[in-house]
Amino acid sequence: MPDTKNKLGHTIRTRGARTRRAILDALRQLLDHKHLGEIRPADVAQTANVSAPTFYTYFKTVEEAVLMLCEESAEDFQRLATHIHADWSGDRGFESVRAYVLDVLALWDEHGPVLRVEHMLADKGEPAFAETRIKRLRRLHLALERRIAQARANGLHPVGLNARLASYETANLVESVAAGFTLMRRADTSEAIVDTTSHIVLKLTTGR
Repeated sequence: MPDTKNKLGHTIRTRGARTRRAILDALRQLLDHKHLGEIRPADVAQTANVSAPTFYTYFKTVEEAVLMLCEESAEDFQRLATHIHADWSGDRGFESVRAYVLDVLALWDEHGPVLRVEHMLADKGEPAFAETRIKRLRRLHLALERRIAQARANGLHPVGLNARLASYETANLVESVAAGFTLMRRADTSEAIVDTTSHIVLKLTTGR
C-alpha cells in the first residue's frame, strides 16, 4: 500500500497522489528504454513535467520509486494462483496450466521492465526487492506446492522430491520463459513455446 505521507511528513491528498502517479508513470516509461543506472531523479522529474525537488518530495531515490512499481505489479500477480486452484481433472489440467502460462506472459508484457529490475536487485541481495519478489509469488508458490505435494502423496513423484523447492523452480521456469519470450520467438512460434511450457509445468506439478 502506498505511503499516505510524503517525505516532508505531509498527508498525500488528491493532487499529491496525481503528482506521485505522474512520477511513477514517467519512471516506468524511462525503464522501457534505459537501464536503471542511467536514470537520474532529474530525468524522471523532467519526463513527469515536475521540478527535480518535487521528485524528492515523494521519493528518496529512483530505486525507492521502482520498489513502489514492483509492489504495484505484485497486486496483479495474485490472480495467478486461481489457475492452479482450478479443476485439473482430465484435459482440464493442461487447459488451466496453459491459461496460467498465458497470464504470466501477459503480466510480463505489461510489467517486464520493472520486473527485470526487481530480479536484478533481488539477485544482488537487496532486501526490499527480494521481499517484494517473494510477496509477488507467494500465493502462486503455495498453490503449486499443494499440487506437487498431493502428486507426491499419490506416488506420482519421487519420495525425495521437495514440494516447496519444486514449486519455486516451476514458477521460476515460467517467469524465465516470459522474460525471454521475444528472443525465443526468433526460433519458435508463440504457440509452440506456450504449449511446450504448459506441458513441462503440468508434468512438473502433477507427475503425469
